[in-house]
Amino acid sequence: MRPRHPSGPIDVGEHEIVLGREVRCYRLRRSARRTLAITVEPGGGLVVTAPDAATMAQIEAVLRRRRQWIARRTREAAALPPPSVPREWVSGETHRYLGRQYRLRVRRGASTTTVLTGRYIAVTVPNPADREQVRRAAEQWYRTHARETFSHRMQNLVRQTSRLRLKAPPELIVRQMRKRWGSCSAGGRILMNVDAVKLPVGCIDYLILHELCHVRVPNHGSAFWRLLDACMPDWERWRRRLDHVET
Repeated sequence: MRPRHPSGPIDVGEHEIVLGREVRCYRLRRSARRTLAITVEPGGGLVVTAPDAATMAQIEAVLRRRRQWIARRTREAAALPPPSVPREWVSGETHRYLGRQYRLRVRRGASTTTVLTGRYIAVTVPNPADREQVRRAAEQWYRTHARETFSHRMQNLVRQTSRLRLKAPPELIVRQMRKRWGSCSAGGRILMNVDAVKLPVGCIDYLILHELCHVRVPNHGSAFWRLLDACMPDWERWRRRLDHVET
């Protein structure tokens, strides 16, 4: 008999299991609990907390039985943006736009402007030493370009994707969000995270199309994934890209 763990779960290592067509790694923990718990972490990692007495055969049987739930929760976890990288807002700092890296160039000028020039995001402010001025100018530029980009991509997707059966693009709202790339309201409005404009265009299209599918199917049931498959057959490729992005 394995020892009890009154102080909490004990990590006993990494394991692999074949679930459907995919080999999944999972971290196994043992505890004094009576039932097995499966957790999909925000980054998509799989954690299994099992009773001390549970055998590996019993654990894997539960994982196989819950494979569709695990797959669904993993896809949902991919919709969570990564933590934002702390910024200093000084010349030479790296920033992203549409999946490419740019250097920040801060200059002095009578008026505040931000432009994309070559491999630089050039910010002109009255006082370059005032990092708050620089931050506000750059973030306003990102908000403007995010709205223009998302609106344009959404119009194209609605026009080109007949399976959506949408006559016109839904209302679009762009704002800063810490815990979501996007969402769809009960009334069909699409809300997009401004930081998504830093992603590759394929990722942006996936995020927008994901929410457009929610206009038709408001949940993450099988009908939703069938619709997404039909509208964007390579959507999983772009979802996986989200696992490795920085904003």
